Amino acid sequence: MIDSRRAKRAGLALAASVVFAAGCASTPKLYVDRADEAIDCERFGWLQHEGRPASIAEQRLRAEVNRVLVEKGYGVDDPTPDCLVSGVIFTGARPGSPVSVGLGAGRWGGSFGGSVGVSVPVGGASRTVGNLAIDVIDVAQNAEVWRATLEAAFRTPEPGAEEIASAVGKVLAGFPDYVAR
Repeated sequence: MIDSRRAKRAGLALAASVVFAAGCASTPKLYVDRADEAIDCERFGWLQHEGRPASIAEQRLRAEVNRVLVEKGYGVDDPTPDCLVSGVIFTGARPGSPVSVGLGAGRWGGSFGGSVGVSVPVGGASRTVGNLAIDVIDVAQNAEVWRATLEAAFRTPEPGAEEIASAVGKVLAGFPDYVAR
């Protein structure tokens, strides 16, 4: 009887680790690239994309990026910035999870039992997600000095304000605070 209990516990532990691993596979991934020299910007402006209106999500993105940069000590100066910021939410296809795991537990009669179900999709369908990219361009050098991309930042291509705030916070967490020289 003791071996049976150990076997059930081991099975449940294995199932829990499979579920945990599957959950980790869908975590957004952040990629950051920066120039070798230090970022020399005190005032930021927004890189304008002439000829097309900004979507609601892009307007929220701009406001949130400006808010975070001001918190980091930078100034916002659209007419004469040291650096330009470009942010974009773009749609990408992400493959569907190759494995689906289900757990079940219940009581029948005087016994308690559990089950684990694993399935593999036949079609291999992908899903559409929203990604976030933020670029910083040094105006004097006319060169990109910092770039970050958060893949699968949003579950949909048109995220809400809270989702955008969370994603921008993750992306700009690694951006240096302004230090007066």
